[in-house]
Amino acid sequence: MNILLQIAGFFIMLTIFIFYFIDRKAEVRSNRQFLYFGIAIFISLILDVTSLLFIDYLYNPDLYNIPTIITKVVCKLYCYSCVVVTYFSLLYVLMDVFYDSKKKYRITGLIALTVNLVGFVLMMLLPIEVYQDKTGYNDYTAGYPVTLTYIFTFFNMLLTVGFIVAKRKKMYKKRVLGVIIYLSIWAFGALVQAIENYLSNNNFILLTVGFSEAIGAMVVYILLENPALNIDKVTGALNKRAFSEYLDYCYETKVQTQFIIIDYDTTVTTSIMGYDSFARLLNKYLIRFKVKKIFKTDKNKFVAIRYKKNYDKNIEEAISNFKDVFYKENNIHSRIPVRILFISNIFLFHNTTDILSAIDYIYEQRRYANEDFINVTSDVVSRLHEKFLVDEKCDIAFANKRLEVYYQPIFSRREGSFTAAEALVRLVDEDKNLIPPVNFIEEMERDGRIVELGQLVFEEVCRFMSEHDINDLGLDYIEVNLSAIQCGQDNLADVYIGIMEKYKINPKYINLEITETGDAVKNTLLKNMERLKEYGVSFSLDDFGTGHSNLNYIVEMPVEIVKFDKTMVTKFFENKIATYVMSSTVNMIKQLGHKIVFEGLEDINQIRAIEDLDVDYIQGYYYSKPLEKEKFKEFLIDNNK
Repeated sequence: MNILLQIAGFFIMLTIFIFYFIDRKAEVRSNRQFLYFGIAIFISLILDVTSLLFIDYLYNPDLYNIPTIITKVVCKLYCYSCVVVTYFSLLYVLMDVFYDSKKKYRITGLIALTVNLVGFVLMMLLPIEVYQDKTGYNDYTAGYPVTLTYIFTFFNMLLTVGFIVAKRKKMYKKRVLGVIIYLSIWAFGALVQAIENYLSNNNFILLTVGFSEAIGAMVVYILLENPALNIDKVTGALNKRAFSEYLDYCYETKVQTQFIIIDYDTTVTTSIMGYDSFARLLNKYLIRFKVKKIFKTDKNKFVAIRYKKNYDKNIEEAISNFKDVFYKENNIHSRIPVRILFISNIFLFHNTTDILSAIDYIYEQRRYANEDFINVTSDVVSRLHEKFLVDEKCDIAFANKRLEVYYQPIFSRREGSFTAAEALVRLVDEDKNLIPPVNFIEEMERDGRIVELGQLVFEEVCRFMSEHDINDLGLDYIEVNLSAIQCGQDNLADVYIGIMEKYKINPKYINLEITETGDAVKNTLLKNMERLKEYGVSFSLDDFGTGHSNLNYIVEMPVEIVKFDKTMVTKFFENKIATYVMSSTVNMIKQLGHKIVFEGLEDINQIRAIEDLDVDYIQGYYYSKPLEKEKFKEFLIDNNK
């Protein structure tokens, strides 16, 4: 009786199961799908060995009397188990293909299952032959059920390969590799067994199918289900990949959990005690906190999972332990900035993508920058979803190039007329409603689309200039904003000069507004500015008085105009110290030879309050809000007579 390879395969699967159950897992769908796949292989190996034993008993009734019908049924079940194994490998692939649609996953799985059940019925109805060779060593089967086994297993395999080829870009790359290796090993084993059976002439036959299944399962486990793939190497916590899959598991099984997300400043921790040390201490502390699971989802974020029933107690402990216990126990004397984000009900969010986007968004927002504890209530989630809806409208509008440039007039105190304007972009949604910059500029700066947006705005301004005589309108120049991201583009000057030449624009009518940028892009910006100034373009320093803008930046950059931000201008009217500081600053800037713009003036009292200041230009709602180009042209005609 030839069962050596089957026994070897049996022990391979047993070893895989031992490691599977003792290792730390994220309890995700891929874990469970692999378990079903492994169980199918394990059962197939048991049926393989059992069928060989029964055939042996059938030809040796003195050992044990097994009815022929039972032997043949077991043999048919073994044949069908090979089909089942490839069916579960198909489901393992469909899990990635239809990752975002359980409905499509179930429908496709049910269609394949229906076809496989047809195979099961045919196998059970059609006759099978069982044999033992003259040596009494080789037991094997033949007949229609065996042929159907090859047909239906290769049907499942072809379907699996077809989905991999069609959806490979959507799938997890290692899963593609693992499944392809598994199918190749299985097909090779089946081919070897089929050829040997045909050519053996009653010699020794290797029954390789079951062993091939076990080897293939081992490859899939090592590549895909190895717990090391889900473990953060520094702390031993589960990683971001595991967290994403665990969220899928929670939404799929409706598990009521609460999330405590801890974000800390890695710059501070590294300087005080080393990056790894703080992360390990934090992980150790959370383990003692009796959480269900711990994930390290980023270089500076931990996520602790607990069940919803511990809601009130958890919030109090999460806050008080960090403030009163954690630093003291670990002998940390410097206060490390730590922010705790609490999500009491994950089902306030629609799915995994939604909650991950929300977490990232909250931590990136300035409004939450100084909060130690952020409780994500239903009201917070509603605001987030409104923001995401606006983001989606912005994405659609930008993708379809639905944007309009508005112009806000700038009043020249010396000329007594409106001699300049600032170009301001608005996106237009599908209902032709305007979307203000506050809803999309920051997001576009994060993902780099601001470069394309800036070029589109600049081109629209140049188109406007080419269609109208700027001098007749009384304008000396139009200001166009440059984002910090644009300032770091090596080809900025070339692109903008190309646009001006395309529309035959005299560069003296163009003023580019820059804001303070980081040291990393300062040299690039300077090179672009020098090239553009040589071409004839002028520059303004925007938002002076906010952020890190300072006189040193004015000295370094070849700007002609300095614009005081509305926030700083407002302080001038409200605070005596700010009034003194700004008056001195204005005088200093004027001595450097620069012109000055005050932004955000809204009433006559503010206009009168700055009469004694040597301010060149005023921009604000007192004179005009931003206007679309036709109304802007009418405004200039009416007011610059």
